[in-house]
Amino acid sequence: MSDDHTKTAPALRARAPSTRYIEVISPGRPSPFRAREGVVRMGRDPGNEVVIEDPFVSRVHVEVRIFPHGVEVVDLDTKNGTHYQGARIRELAVKEEVTLTLGKQVTVRVRVGDDGASSRTVRDEAELVGASAPMQRLRGALAKLAPSALTVLIEGETGTGKEVVARSLHTLSGRAHKPFVVFDCAAVSPTLIASELFGHVRGAYTGAVGASDGAFRAAHGGTLFLDEIGELPLELQPALLRALEARQVKPVGGDQYVKVDVRVVAATNRTLEDEVEAGRFRKDLLFRLAVGRVKVPSLRARADDVPVLASHFAASFGAALAPPVLAALAARPWPGNVRELRNAVERAVMLAGGSGSVVTSLDDMDDDLDDAPAVAVAPAEALHGAMRSGEGLRLLEMSFQDAKQAAVETFEREYLVRLFEASGYNLSEAGRRSGVDRRYLRELFKKHDIDLAAMRAKKP
Repeated sequence: MSDDHTKTAPALRARAPSTRYIEVISPGRPSPFRAREGVVRMGRDPGNEVVIEDPFVSRVHVEVRIFPHGVEVVDLDTKNGTHYQGARIRELAVKEEVTLTLGKQVTVRVRVGDDGASSRTVRDEAELVGASAPMQRLRGALAKLAPSALTVLIEGETGTGKEVVARSLHTLSGRAHKPFVVFDCAAVSPTLIASELFGHVRGAYTGAVGASDGAFRAAHGGTLFLDEIGELPLELQPALLRALEARQVKPVGGDQYVKVDVRVVAATNRTLEDEVEAGRFRKDLLFRLAVGRVKVPSLRARADDVPVLASHFAASFGAALAPPVLAALAARPWPGNVRELRNAVERAVMLAGGSGSVVTSLDDMDDDLDDAPAVAVAPAEALHGAMRSGEGLRLLEMSFQDAKQAAVETFEREYLVRLFEASGYNLSEAGRRSGVDRRYLRELFKKHDIDLAAMRAKKP
């Protein structure tokens, strides 16, 4: 698992699709950190995208702002300042790479990259995680659709991972080494959608000081992902229909059509048949988009995948989750689906100490988890007994993180033994009681060298 994270940063949302990204390399966490749009904040506050624990760095010290036209670094009127090449800066445009000093001694490198010529994405973003029956059916559908040039409509609730599915289609196709361009129909002003999709010529409208290719031409040879297609204004739908049928686009203000070689994948959390009935979506466009159709299951429909997904996300943050935490997460309904689960795991890891930590409790999480089952850090007698014995002296000779890990190991083994006994020495029942996938539970028993057959043989 790569330790870089590609994600959408909050607050600003770039209007134009782009394969450009920024990468922040710092002594903070996570590092390297990647973002494709929005605002990346750095500072001591744990709410920042990049957290730097240094007394001379302000709580929110600097912002890296990613716009369609470029990237800029902005110092937020900090006490100790942000310096570039020895000079204190207020704002700085970044074309390729800059090395900054935050406060008195923290060195941060901000690099602008472009993966438009490559299909490489971080594994955390492109990997379909889970072995449940719905996920196996989804993988089977993608394997059949990916090699073709069919236009595909991806349907699913908010947060189910529709963009991950689209990226998987791209990665499994013959276009994998060409651009994957994301266009969010809900994030662009209606007056600019035509220009951003099809491009424009110089002088096409006030402010068009130069020509623009638009999303279709930016994705030439590759895949164009139209997210939230149900938000596309009705008056622009005929132009999209023509682009899909003729594989050519006419830039705003231009008089010539330009041929494009693009595979289009669209996604929606709406029922487009209902939108057609309401007169908000063209029936012929729906038919053209839904040549191939994929339904992404909600997380409640694949509850067996929750522990696997949670462990996957924790590992992407350099941390781990104890079995009772996995059980508590598995017991929740997750109306926000995979996105909500990922955010909850990220918060838990942050509160547990960040990278290198083991999350043993969901205490002090936000109010959204108040209705989750209570999670004990460990059986009290197991930990108290360990601290009172020679084991306690050994733990005190370790670093905090090492001692914490050792305590969790002790707890895990004790929990698993008692769980198996309380479940009548039945592994399936143990899985149901703990909320942990049976296969993952078996791996935990192996990890702690717990012989299930021997325990059954010795049962009263």
